[in-house]
Amino acid sequence: MKLSCLPLLTLGGILLAAGCHWWDEGDDYDHDPPSGCGSLVVDNHTDDDISVYVNGVSTNKAPEDDWRAYDLRPGTYRVVLEQRGGDHSFSGDVDILEGRLTILDVQFAFGDPYRYDVFIHYD
Repeated sequence: MKLSCLPLLTLGGILLAAGCHWWDEGDDYDHDPPSGCGSLVVDNHTDDDISVYVNGVSTNKAPEDDWRAYDLRPGTYRVVLEQRGGDHSFSGDVDILEGRLTILDVQFAFGDPYRYDVFIHYD
């Protein structure tokens, strides 16, 4: 009976020694805003490439199942997310806070083939 726990203990020790922090959700985004700025993070949980527009200006795309950060001065911005070559979209105002990440967590809207659900939170 005691030997059956040995593989689990060994695996746990290996993960701890390797620095695996799977339990720490605070380190999801390896990005620090520059001094005097905040950052908009588009975290794309879809299988679409998403075009990102800030105040009507095209920035860069947020690739499928990945995230991108955009450094901005503090303030309120109009953000539009649009599926490249498709029909899904989102538009809304977001606040950028100095020294913080404003995270847009993008997912497919349940039951609506033309809209993304976007959850906004701050880190």
